Amino acid sequence: MNKDRDGGPRTIQSVDRACTILEEIRQANRVTLTELEETIDLSLGTLQTYMNTLCANGLVIKEGRTYRLAHQFLTYGEHVRNNLPLYRAGREVADTIAHETGKNAHLITHHDGQEVTVYQSFGEGSVGSDIYIWHQAKLVWQLHWSASGKAILAHLPPEDVTAVVAEHGLERRTPNTITDEQELYEELERIREQGYALNDEEEISGLRAVAATIHDPNHDLIGSVSISGPISQMPDGEFYDTYPDYVREKANIIEIELQTVDVHSM
Repeated sequence: MNKDRDGGPRTIQSVDRACTILEEIRQANRVTLTELEETIDLSLGTLQTYMNTLCANGLVIKEGRTYRLAHQFLTYGEHVRNNLPLYRAGREVADTIAHETGKNAHLITHHDGQEVTVYQSFGEGSVGSDIYIWHQAKLVWQLHWSASGKAILAHLPPEDVTAVVAEHGLERRTPNTITDEQELYEELERIREQGYALNDEEEISGLRAVAATIHDPNHDLIGSVSISGPISQMPDGEFYDTYPDYVREKANIIEIELQTVDVHSM
């Protein structure tokens, strides 16, 4: 076992290494033992033993000389998502948003200071779906880039926001991305006052989004719901006036659904 350098809990080194190997495979899609040896400080023989173990447990598949993640992760992912109250209460609402508006609808939560996509629904007139699907596969995304992320940040305790900025920084995605800490805090204050967050080409150039937070019956923040689309489909009148009220209404519906979601059958 190892003790974290910052005084955190003890960990099992072999499990840490296995997790590192799985993450390397995920990022590369498929790898050879030689490629893993270049990024992980283990011998080929030791790496071979790890890969044999991961394959035997159904987590990795060997194809010729390369390895990729196994289908078992689909089962794990669906299990996690199906048991998230946000997904169970918000999926049909997100589908409704996509159907009514023809745009993209998103259910977003956060983990370790970053954005995680729970569910997405694409309307008939939606664009950029490939980007959003790729985004979902990335698992995490910086919170200050998006409307959903900023809505979440605005409702986190101030000390948590400070910690997120300190750990992840304020990386620029587009010319409109907020990269100044004081400007971000002022933006978060506006979001709290108005009850919604806007993303005006801050994550993807040419794309706008509006988001509102979602709280569970205990008033704990569990995520946000958002609608996004190109500027041509979200002109100023809709972006600033129509969709903020629309998204807040849908967030309220999800919060009502959360009060009964635990008694619904899966």
